[in-house]
Amino acid sequence: MRKYVLFLVLCFVLTGCAQEQIIDRIKLIESIGYDLQGEAYRISGTYCAYEKKVKLFLLEGEVHSFNEVLTSFTSQSDHPVAIGQLRTIVLSERIAGRGISELANTLVRDPLISNRTTLVLTTNQADEILAESIKYPPVYLSNLLKQNMDTGNMPFTNGHIFLDQYFGEGQDVFLPIVVKGPKGVLQMDGLGVFLGDQLKLKLPNHNGLFIKLLTTDRIGIQSGTYNFKNDQNKQITFKIISSKRKLTVTNDKANISLKLNIDLGDYPPAMKVFENTNDMLALKKQIEANLSAEMRAMLELFQKNLVDPIGIGNLARSRERKWNERDFMTKHYPNLDFDVKTEVTILSLGVGH
Repeated sequence: MRKYVLFLVLCFVLTGCAQEQIIDRIKLIESIGYDLQGEAYRISGTYCAYEKKVKLFLLEGEVHSFNEVLTSFTSQSDHPVAIGQLRTIVLSERIAGRGISELANTLVRDPLISNRTTLVLTTNQADEILAESIKYPPVYLSNLLKQNMDTGNMPFTNGHIFLDQYFGEGQDVFLPIVVKGPKGVLQMDGLGVFLGDQLKLKLPNHNGLFIKLLTTDRIGIQSGTYNFKNDQNKQITFKIISSKRKLTVTNDKANISLKLNIDLGDYPPAMKVFENTNDMLALKKQIEANLSAEMRAMLELFQKNLVDPIGIGNLARSRERKWNERDFMTKHYPNLDFDVKTEVTILSLGVGH
């Protein structure tokens, strides 16, 4: 009996130690943007206000280090500021070009920032992206990123993956790019790849799809759309329904095998794909040849720039006990031959065929 009484007393004591935070009496920071301003950072942050209707508002300030962000926002707020619900960090291209080591070290040391926070680049100013995002419902920006990673061409990333890529060995950082379109609409616009802590390459959306296919074991339904023009300059478009990949690395070769199930969209009208077996096989070979050639070209671009967002080095490390990242990137990686094989199965035709 005494044990139960002691247990209840401890429960009350522990409950009393928790700091009460009422949701409409704090400012929950949803997104933070970083721009360069001389030697300082111009910061912006969106927060949710819980009144009659949940709305987003914008805070702005200037700091000299990433650690000062919360202090700057708190000095402007009539309520405590909390970052436990932070969903998105937007970095300007200038910051990414100068280096992200300070940000990475801040994220790994701050236990209040969730590993589910997504980092994203912009070729605009970060404060422009956040100022535009407050015109939409709360979490719109994070939902835009999530939707494109779930069903679009963007490969999966979050704070956990970013820190693993940055501090780990055998893979370089990649981050999605968001821009403010011609009509002010926020949209995804490719991918940024880093060499160490500095932005090295900016890739178009279809390369984002390739990285997604090569870094994800299995991709579910509606994972992305791809289009190209064949040798006769005819448009071919398809949606990837599902995929499976296999990557192996030997001393001088990286073997990449992809199996894709696709939903065919546009294709040359002269090809009677479902009436003529030869036309079906010809179209299938065109798609496979294009995908294999484009992926190999992308991998060779990475090789030329000594970046490894796919994680080829990590695969090599898994089979070599004395693997060394510097030796691999300077001696082995530049001389790898990429053998890319793509096998496509056409499961269905798009609407209208």
